Amino acid sequence: MLSTIPLSEAAMRGGLTGLLLLAAPFLLGADDAWLREIEEDAKRQAAALTINLAPPSPASSDDAATDAATDRLATGLNQAAFEQALRENLPGTFALYQQFDPLRKQQIYEAYRNDNRLAGISEKVIQMLSAKP
Repeated sequence: MLSTIPLSEAAMRGGLTGLLLLAAPFLLGADDAWLREIEEDAKRQAAALTINLAPPSPASSDDAATDAATDRLATGLNQAAFEQALRENLPGTFALYQQFDPLRKQQIYEAYRNDNRLAGISEKVIQMLSAKP
């Protein structure tokens, strides 16, 4: 039995399917770069969290202040400075942040103003990403 679809429609559908098959590797490749950035970000954070098996030495208050400063962004940054600091300290998280609309970016900025920890900012970005409409 022959198809009742005109030849031009069948060619159009085949052309669209072919176009999608040609574009798929490029679209998937973009995700690979994005995932590599996130992976590098995770490795950077994991390196900061490695456990030292040597007995702890008494820490001075200067050491504690330095440790606290390395896992936080500076306080009181305006939104442009926040974005620059995010780009420098958490490039994978920044790549995700860039996908948001201005309203969601503002919400992330407000979250930073309440909690400037790098882990807290990353967590908020991932939370907002999973809540994407």
